[in-house]
Amino acid sequence: MPDATTQIFDPTDGTTPVTLPELEKCCQAPCDPPWRNKASCIAFTETKTVVVDLPASRGNDFGRGQVIIWVVYEHRMCLVGKQHGGLAYTLTLLPGEKMTIYQSDRYRRTTSESARFSVQTTFAQFTSALHQQHHSNDSSSLTQLLDSSSGTNVNAGGIGIAIPLGVLGNVDVAVSSTGHSSVKDTATHQSSDDFMSTAEQASQYTDMQRSITISTFEDTESVSTTQRTLVNNNACYAVNYFVRKVLDVYMVTTKVIGITFQVKTPKFVSAVLTLDEIGQLPAELKGPVSVILKGLPKIGEEVEHPRPLTVPTDGVVYDPELSHCSSCEPMLEQANLIKLEREQAETQKIGLELQLMALEVQRRQALLAAGTLDTFEPAPTPPALPP
Repeated sequence: MPDATTQIFDPTDGTTPVTLPELEKCCQAPCDPPWRNKASCIAFTETKTVVVDLPASRGNDFGRGQVIIWVVYEHRMCLVGKQHGGLAYTLTLLPGEKMTIYQSDRYRRTTSESARFSVQTTFAQFTSALHQQHHSNDSSSLTQLLDSSSGTNVNAGGIGIAIPLGVLGNVDVAVSSTGHSSVKDTATHQSSDDFMSTAEQASQYTDMQRSITISTFEDTESVSTTQRTLVNNNACYAVNYFVRKVLDVYMVTTKVIGITFQVKTPKFVSAVLTLDEIGQLPAELKGPVSVILKGLPKIGEEVEHPRPLTVPTDGVVYDPELSHCSSCEPMLEQANLIKLEREQAETQKIGLELQLMALEVQRRQALLAAGTLDTFEPAPTPPALPP
């Protein structure tokens, strides 16, 4: 039985028809998920602990105690675009000049291959280390990251993946803080401002570690160097190149995702409860604890920081700009203008010839439509005979 995808060859026919099979949707493998146009986000989770004194009241046999409150926030950084960063290098090429520049990545020279991570991971490491320093006065993690950026410890970058930094690749980062003694410190706006301050400082540290060096001479000690050759083909104008780093722009949103509390007194210790489980407390403690919990933010409350956050990337962009002043002599510049005018006139002449040809085609079509079958071009007139 012949294959269904082809037909039998007929020698009396001059053709060999071939019918191609219809491919199934997504072929034999599962279909790929669709591309999303929404902003990609990085989530940081922060837990704040608040300890509030619970005074003893009349008829309360439990005595003085404390209410320990844990408020969990999710700081979400969503990528919304990119923008130019600081100026990394400038170069001016004169007319006809050619130059080779070398772009070197300092991060690759100061770290071993096993200790290199993405920019997002480096930023997350610095964010977690700075948060740890600000809230617990422990700068050990930050010191390790700074040592890795200075090249004094090439393996220090790998320590950033350990538990003290709480970094798992470039996904959720868990950080915690203690020592808050007022319910007002749990305000969502305050937590958003604190995280934004830490993230901006982490962005500056990331930019310091992932710096890029661009020069016109080749560094023999460079391990990773990108060579570029720039040529200015203009006859009269110089070209200025401005090399800038590319920054990712994020919008930061802070959201309260969980609140739990625990009541401790000399005679009673509750389990860790949610706000809906306050009814499990003794009647004498419900009232005072409810008053304290009223000052907390609501679960699901969300605040978007008004100022965007910029995080450096490993990329740079070369922006060429034509100089404003001509370096040609007046006579040479005038000669170039005359040449340009001559080329414009030739172009206009060709355009008019094309229009004339189009009109001639219309004329001939009109003659044929009218039934005039004479020759389109009249016969040449013979020259007059001499007398």
